[in-house]
Amino acid sequence: MMTLSYVMSVIALLLYSISYFFESKKNYLILQLIGNVFLSLSYCFMGAYFTMIAVAIGIGRGLICYSYEKNDKKVPLYIIIGLCFVTVFSYIVINYVVLSGKSSAWDILYMFASCMYAITFAIRNMKLMRYVILIPHISAISYNLLVKAPIFSAVSYGIEFVITIVAIIKFRIGKRYASEIKSAQ
Repeated sequence: MMTLSYVMSVIALLLYSISYFFESKKNYLILQLIGNVFLSLSYCFMGAYFTMIAVAIGIGRGLICYSYEKNDKKVPLYIIIGLCFVTVFSYIVINYVVLSGKSSAWDILYMFASCMYAITFAIRNMKLMRYVILIPHISAISYNLLVKAPIFSAVSYGIEFVITIVAIIKFRIGKRYASEIKSAQ
């Protein structure tokens, strides 16, 4: 099952990595959604059920944000708060009702990351979103290292973190360079 988990997480990583290089928030969200499906399956095959549910909530979050973006509207604050509440509620149900308290104290770090992803997905400005999303990336990397998830899980979030920084640099320098060429002509 771990091999299948690795395959699913590699596919997710590829989709996430590509998504950061789109200027369109809609295209970014579509690739993130599909990546979340594969990541959820990866955690399922690992037996990390709370994390799997949190990523599944992320699929719902992505669909909601995509529908608002598609209609050129801002995601209301109550939806972001609701998504964070659902994440916390699922943590309690999964870890204390279903698994009878077999949770990790570090799950709180992943809950924080999930809530931060809800906040960042609601940001319509891609430039700002690329900066803010670094926070949940760091939290997810830390979570995976602390729970001793297969090292590829932490590495994949680390790669996504680095790719986000590369995208920030690309769009920041690339736009500045394009405007300098345009003004020189």
